[in-house]
Amino acid sequence: MRRLLIILWREYLAYLLTPGFLVTLVTLPLVLVASLSLPALLSRQAPAPEVAVLDLTGLGSTGPGAYIEAQIREGRTRNLPQERAAILTETPAGVAGARTPEEAGRRIQDFYRGALPDASPPAVLVLSGTAESLDARLWTPRARLIDLSGELERALTDWSRQTRMRALGLDAGEIDALSRTGVEMSAYSPESRTGRITLTDRLPHLAALGVSYLLVSLILAGAGMVLTSVAEEKSSRVIEVLVTSAHPAELLLGKVLGLLCLFLTALGALTGAGVLAAGQLPPGIVLDVIRAVLSQGLLGWATLFLAFGFLLYGSIFAGLAAFCETPREAQSLATPLSLFLLIPLFLVISAIQTPESPVIRIAALFPPFTPFLMLLRIADGAPAWEVATGLVLMAATTAGAVWIGVQAYRTGALTQGSSNLWTLLRSRLKLRLRP
Repeated sequence: MRRLLIILWREYLAYLLTPGFLVTLVTLPLVLVASLSLPALLSRQAPAPEVAVLDLTGLGSTGPGAYIEAQIREGRTRNLPQERAAILTETPAGVAGARTPEEAGRRIQDFYRGALPDASPPAVLVLSGTAESLDARLWTPRARLIDLSGELERALTDWSRQTRMRALGLDAGEIDALSRTGVEMSAYSPESRTGRITLTDRLPHLAALGVSYLLVSLILAGAGMVLTSVAEEKSSRVIEVLVTSAHPAELLLGKVLGLLCLFLTALGALTGAGVLAAGQLPPGIVLDVIRAVLSQGLLGWATLFLAFGFLLYGSIFAGLAAFCETPREAQSLATPLSLFLLIPLFLVISAIQTPESPVIRIAALFPPFTPFLMLLRIADGAPAWEVATGLVLMAATTAGAVWIGVQAYRTGALTQGSSNLWTLLRSRLKLRLRP
């Protein structure tokens, strides 16, 4: 036990005191803050989109052109990526005289082609037809993924609806009343403290979702670090000295648990930064989030699953790395194993929508996926027998993975050149079973 703690402490300090880890620990909160504030900063710096309206309907002040122009002046049309209201501008001179949408399209294309490379020509909205069959074409100088078409389409739909209502004899007050009429659906559940389901009631599920994603990231990163560490020791022959100084089980568990403590340290630092940042939020929201994290023992379960996941995947990666002659070979081996860990991410998304699906319930009992999916099942009120079964299966699988990892670590550490992992493990098993 003493040697295990020494190895654990050595591995912990070996990563903790490296400049890379310290820099990551400091910069990660800054990156998170920047990722949250950067979109708003870019929105303020980006110019508002300009739109010119060409109305070919011939309806004048009651037509869709006048209506959409009023919407733009009032700032009701926004560009989704920038959240900036559009600005109304004059129709280009070469386009204003068009009589059909096709002619307008040809003139607009010529206008865009003749614009200077550094210029930012406006978007042109061409309208034609009637309220029953309105044809709206939005021309932009560049084909962008998201533009103003959604907001403009909603505004034109409102105009078409109001125009058709007036044709039926409704006055402005009746049209406004009908436009504001809607049905609000309220969701209720006996599990809600107030009866009506609110965001507070959904916070435990959202917290479980966030923690599940975090566990996948941490376990994937930790297992990769174990793999790289063992491969480097194997290539430098240091592993041969270590095996003669301590039991392989102590070496393997010391490495895995040392990295587990390292990630817990990083989580503690990030949690402290998160608490400081949460001080800027309303107290009610902070209390709801804390209550969601602590509800149903979610924090304790997450710690338990993190430990099991580290032992399970860390042992497998360490045992495989002991048979790699170079770090490059270990990295190539880590790729398919890392891709396997991406499967729970897709299952987690499905579990949020259909937590009672038989596929999700069976996958949560599959030990390699249990650390990630069982959290969502617990947050959804999984029965005790299901949680207990998942724990027993995961504990047994983890114990088996540790045993296999130790045997592979011991055998692979002293093996140079190509070797057959399964043959070596089978020989170790026969020695264990021989009377």
